[in-house]
Amino acid sequence: MSELRQDPVTRDWVIINPKRAARPHDHAAPEPCPFCPGNEALTPKATDLLVDPGGGWLVRAVPNRFPALEMDGAESQSHATTPGGWHRIPGHGCHEVIVETPEHDASLATVGEAQVRQVLEMYVRRFRALARADESVRQVVLFRNHGRRAGTSLTHPHSQIIAAPVVAPETRWRLAEEQAFFEANSRCGVCHVVERELESGERIVHAGAHFVTLAPYASRVPYHFQIAPRRHCPTFSEVGVAELDALAGQLRATLGALHSALGDPDYNLVVVTPPLDQVHRHASHWFIDVLPRLTVPAGFELGSRIGVNIQTPERAAAELRVHLAAA
Repeated sequence: MSELRQDPVTRDWVIINPKRAARPHDHAAPEPCPFCPGNEALTPKATDLLVDPGGGWLVRAVPNRFPALEMDGAESQSHATTPGGWHRIPGHGCHEVIVETPEHDASLATVGEAQVRQVLEMYVRRFRALARADESVRQVVLFRNHGRRAGTSLTHPHSQIIAAPVVAPETRWRLAEEQAFFEANSRCGVCHVVERELESGERIVHAGAHFVTLAPYASRVPYHFQIAPRRHCPTFSEVGVAELDALAGQLRATLGALHSALGDPDYNLVVVTPPLDQVHRHASHWFIDVLPRLTVPAGFELGSRIGVNIQTPERAAAELRVHLAAA
């Protein structure tokens, strides 16, 4: 089984799991795709399905065959051991794959809006289910790796969701900054940013009734964009039905514009939402973060955690607006 180890200085957690090295990569050699219709026996039994009127599946959620964390009866976080005074706990959690479409060569940028809505429906269903999966779960991370440079091993469109017994380093840092902003300004930081960006318009890609798509003022990479709810909404689990309807169109349109502008670039998509046990009702605000993989972080970026972006977010927003209008 995997294990989690904590850095004794920074308190950051790392998953140690050599078994992950055995996961298949269809970039190397063609093999039967485990996510294609007819190959369901190549994956574990589905944990959730959305089906069409004929009984065929539209979206499938299945346990990951090579999970980073898994619930196999091992001891949970409450039984942490500290050999030598350094923290180590079993890799207890859940790791699932969400197969987004039966179409092997599709993507969220090319399927119809109705299919994207089905995918988002499964996102919410599995997020809520994994949040309740075990009392040790503290954080649920929902993400999508698109393309080899983004870390995907299988090309069939899919997302992943992991329920972990610890809080991720990036989340811990963001949580502290959000709360500090609220204490200093008596308001949510994301609400403040959305309001200011709407006033300016310079970095707005699209503004809808429920969501705003923008290129962040301090974008970390070229064509970095975020989609945030216009209403104050602390956690992804609280997204509403009408909001999912709106988000489907906005996410599909923006990914389509990115696809059109850059020719199907590799990217990472993450649903940024607070830990289950640390939701600050006034400071937390969930959003979707999309980071294209057009450049490779080098020594300075890795050593300093300061991004070097070769494009202004103002230009990125303007280009994406053009491709949105042309769609």
